[in-house]
Amino acid sequence: MLEPFVMTNKKNSLTTSPLKDFSFFASFSPEQLRRVIGIGQVVSLKANQVVFKQGECTGAIFLILKGGVKIEGEDSAGTVYAYGQMDKGQVFGELALLRGESSRVTATTTRDSELLVIDRPMLLTMLRTVEPEQAINVFLALEEQTRTIIELGFREVLLRRLLSSQMEAEKQRALTQMVAGVAHDINTPLSVINTAVTIMARELADPVEMTIQRAADIAEPLELMRLNVERAQQLVQNFKKISAGQFQEEKELFDIVEVIEEIIGLISVSLKRGRIQVRFNNKLEPGNRKWMGYRGSLSHVVINLLTNVERYAYPRNVGGIADVTIQMKGDRHYCLSVKDSGRGIPLENQSRVFEPFFTTGKSAGGTGLGLSIVHNLATNTLKGEIKLKSEEGKGAEFIIIFPREIPE
Repeated sequence: MLEPFVMTNKKNSLTTSPLKDFSFFASFSPEQLRRVIGIGQVVSLKANQVVFKQGECTGAIFLILKGGVKIEGEDSAGTVYAYGQMDKGQVFGELALLRGESSRVTATTTRDSELLVIDRPMLLTMLRTVEPEQAINVFLALEEQTRTIIELGFREVLLRRLLSSQMEAEKQRALTQMVAGVAHDINTPLSVINTAVTIMARELADPVEMTIQRAADIAEPLELMRLNVERAQQLVQNFKKISAGQFQEEKELFDIVEVIEEIIGLISVSLKRGRIQVRFNNKLEPGNRKWMGYRGSLSHVVINLLTNVERYAYPRNVGGIADVTIQMKGDRHYCLSVKDSGRGIPLENQSRVFEPFFTTGKSAGGTGLGLSIVHNLATNTLKGEIKLKSEEGKGAEFIIIFPREIPE
């Protein structure tokens, strides 16, 4: 928990030596530095204390004598952006000095720190007593730092929005591939139905007396039609459930085993091209199957992990097995794993597999976003953790542990 920063009346025993770490004070004489110290107040803070929050008017500038501070900003949607970290010899809160504005960022200590806090009016008054060139150097240094922080902020926002849009595109691509597979699979029962209708039409076109044998000949294609209509209907229903979850991220109560089976049934259609056979291992007791969670996020996790198996685990056109397992981890968590027996992941790549855009398989159609999406959903939406176990030449296993009760 972040602790608030409170000014105290601690006696200032600072010497001029630490101020020499600040470049804009390089030309100041010892006497001038003592005057800077005289108008400031030294404060000691513990790690994770908030120095000031976004929107607050601090009316002061902060010089880091020891420790460090992280600078973060929050947009109107509540997304937090990291602008960077500052260490000993750096200054923050410069907008209060330069423009008298309220803070556009939140500053929080990253470790035990010591700051020299100087009120804006007192510093401005003191700067009027130094040489003009010295005062200009202070303002130029602070203006440069302000510009750098703003540029970093814009860059962070742009990168996040770019990554977000590309992740959404990757999600839609996975969904599109699944749609194509389902459409192909629906076409099979429809073709069977068409054949059965042709047979029935031929039998009924001959105006002869209905015999037991002819009735049996008609009953057989009728049963074939019924079974294939059910198959097509089930495919459509499963797809509607899964696709609806892609756009509605409200928690709902559902049977987690049933949903995973539906997802596997749909994705298996498109995995056939890579000759991937999916085996589902349900190790949950009946009383543990109901989950108040996110159907869409769960489906994205399973789809992306199985797509990853198809693209990278086995040689093209050779195929292999993918095992999906759901079981309990203790009393309060689920453990979902997807395991293959393919190539495995080299040790030097294992620490990077969840990084956005990291891929070793561009030729296989990879964008480097699939596992990044899985990591994001597993940790942020499902409030869990994801682990990788792999040995080159012996396959890979992705293990996701997430709570049965997702905290708000």
